[in-house]
Amino acid sequence: MKKAILIMIISLLSSQVIIAQSDSSYNPKKKSLTVSLLLGKGAYLDTGSARDLGVNTVDGAAPYYSTLDNNNNSLVNMVGLEGKYFITNKMAITFTGGVTYRNTPEQINIPGVVSTDGQVLVPSYSAVIGEDDIDVHVAPGVQWYFQLKRPRLLPYMGVSLPFDYSRTSVFDPTVDPDTINYGIRHVELFGLGVQGVAGLDYYLTNDLFIGFDVKPLTFNYLVNNKKPRAGTLGRKAENYTFSFFSQYIFKIGFRLN
Repeated sequence: MKKAILIMIISLLSSQVIIAQSDSSYNPKKKSLTVSLLLGKGAYLDTGSARDLGVNTVDGAAPYYSTLDNNNNSLVNMVGLEGKYFITNKMAITFTGGVTYRNTPEQINIPGVVSTDGQVLVPSYSAVIGEDDIDVHVAPGVQWYFQLKRPRLLPYMGVSLPFDYSRTSVFDPTVDPDTINYGIRHVELFGLGVQGVAGLDYYLTNDLFIGFDVKPLTFNYLVNNKKPRAGTLGRKAENYTFSFFSQYIFKIGFRLN
């Protein structure tokens, strides 16, 4: 399905090239607004589920910035939108990001009924484990554009400040006289970074362009906190990541004004 969508997009872009206007004024102007569909590797972090968090032993695994993986990328993976607003003819502020929230309400278990001869009269029902998850990724930034002799080709450089927050909480409401219920378990992750950005946009028409960018330099700080039960201390672990020329993104964009 994704490949079919990509083929349709490429066909549309090819047709736009044929009917492109002869006007050479492709450069966005002050107060221009563009929106781009991003294709490549997603930028959300993976916290790990609190379901895997033990109640008696808490592991010390540090967070891992899995979004910076040069061995795992896909042109047909739609990973989000990027908005740009030009505050001058050559300078734009940018924003990418999104929020995902999931909630599963818990329900207690219901014991079954068994007859004296061992026949199940009423089946038992397992508890529904309650889970609450939130993932936030935002990356504001600024970019500077440069003019070349080719009016359709617009290279740029810039910087972005990615911020990530993820939290997963799990509660098992199972009522069992032989088992202790330790309450809610939490896994929380916080990340902050700085990324250099370099790329170029190629305008097929005055309002339609394709683009490509890469992060020449990225620094990210991550810290997670795992809390296995109420009243206990969390287990924190930190991670520092430097990467060079990573997180490649292909874009299909539109100028809105």
